[in-house]
Amino acid sequence: MESDVRIVIVDDSQHLREFVVQALSGRDGVTVQEATDGEEGVEVVLANPPDLVLLDLEMPRLNGLQVLDTLADNKVDVPVILITSHGSEAIAVEVFRKGVRNYLIKPFTVEELYTAVDRALAEVRLTREKEMLNRSLSEANEELTNRVQELDTLYKVGKSVTSQLSKDQLLERVLDAAFHVLEAEDAALMVLDPKTNQLRTELYRQRVPGKMSQVARRSAEELAADAARSGDATASGAMLYAPLKLGDTVVGALGVGNRVSSRPFSEHHRRLLLALADYAAIALENARLYENLQQANQAKSEFVSLVAHELGAPITSIRGYAEMLWTETVGPLEPDQRNFIGIIRSNVQRMLVLVSDLQDVNRMETGQIRLTIEKVHLVESVKAALQTTQAQFKDQSQLLTVDLADDLPAVMADQERLTQILINLLSNAAKYTPPEGHIHVYGWLVDNYVHCSVSDTGIGLSPEDQAKLFTKFFRSENPKAREKPGTGLGLCIVKNLIELQGGKIQVESTLGKGTTFTFTVPVAKQSH
Repeated sequence: MESDVRIVIVDDSQHLREFVVQALSGRDGVTVQEATDGEEGVEVVLANPPDLVLLDLEMPRLNGLQVLDTLADNKVDVPVILITSHGSEAIAVEVFRKGVRNYLIKPFTVEELYTAVDRALAEVRLTREKEMLNRSLSEANEELTNRVQELDTLYKVGKSVTSQLSKDQLLERVLDAAFHVLEAEDAALMVLDPKTNQLRTELYRQRVPGKMSQVARRSAEELAADAARSGDATASGAMLYAPLKLGDTVVGALGVGNRVSSRPFSEHHRRLLLALADYAAIALENARLYENLQQANQAKSEFVSLVAHELGAPITSIRGYAEMLWTETVGPLEPDQRNFIGIIRSNVQRMLVLVSDLQDVNRMETGQIRLTIEKVHLVESVKAALQTTQAQFKDQSQLLTVDLADDLPAVMADQERLTQILINLLSNAAKYTPPEGHIHVYGWLVDNYVHCSVSDTGIGLSPEDQAKLFTKFFRSENPKAREKPGTGLGLCIVKNLIELQGGKIQVESTLGKGTTFTFTVPVAKQSH
């Protein structure tokens, strides 16, 4: 029998009430309360609903059916065993519709009473266990939902924080995240000064206005120092601090407080702050590295610009004197001398290309390159590029074919830069294609882009080379490619110029069989 069970017997027969009380009170944990008629029974049940009601059907003032209706009207749901006289079983059908669990026919034995009561209480117990399990499941689901929401919030906050590379923006975002995730009233972010090995406050914000009370025996600085020393979160009163760690190295501390309301932080808040502190530490390190990278890039750009500028004058001087010697302005040349001067002219030209490429790359990286985007025709750039590169094809007896669709529309591009792109691709094709090879230029229209390809039957590229092809200073490890001069900057410049003009470039190549570069240029809109 269930312990601490309270049963109410509602019957106008004193003998039956005494029988029930005597039979049930001897069972462990069972208390029986009596009511002499229906009206008293309603008062007893409404005052303190029991675990079970034994209800007589025929009673003065209120009969059993009226008692059931009254309890239903008052929204009291207790299990009921109906006590009826022999021959009134038909009424039991009606009372079952009113929620009665069982019925007993007078006279009944103790065993019949025990069986009916045990069965009713078992149903009650199962119902209550089910309700308790449902409540537990609901609470667990609610807790799980809250945790998932917190994890989602932490993920979004972490993503937001770690995406900030400006240190000032980052610090503000970290404190905003602390306010959002922990609902803190004030927050502070401290960093470790590598020179003094002391924490200093980089940013402090108070979100909730009001006078802050003394909520801890230790100051915020002492709590932050404790967190940094221990490598774990430290709390005191309504303040909580967590270390910012990179691996085993502490780089700062993140703290929150509720010094207006004096509301303490929970263990759950501690875990949230530790997770947020990890994001903040990574973000601060990213910001530091990004700042160093920016400084290095700036220094590199300044160096490249200086070198290109300083090389300009001596290269111009060497080129001028070499041209004077080549044209025999200062006297005739012996064959060996002409050969040597030719080598000088060739290398001066390579140096000019290198300086020009360095300047272009530097302008692109610093955003200083200027394009004049206007309505131009691809065929004009192809003609200009062929005039510059025609000699390369003739020197190697290479076959050059051009196949441009007659109805190619105008494109939006920088005419000079478009010609530069084609010169680079054509020069590469000539350079890496054996004598008597074939170079094919063709163009066609697809949707709103003009496509242009430069295809050759040259040495080709391995898949590994293709993956690195457009990076700065890349040179293939292929010995046949290595024997050709080059800066490793040309294709990087080509890709950037194409993308700056709204197009794309791709490469298809088979080692030993040839390469095809295809780039696109947006079609110019038709004016009305």
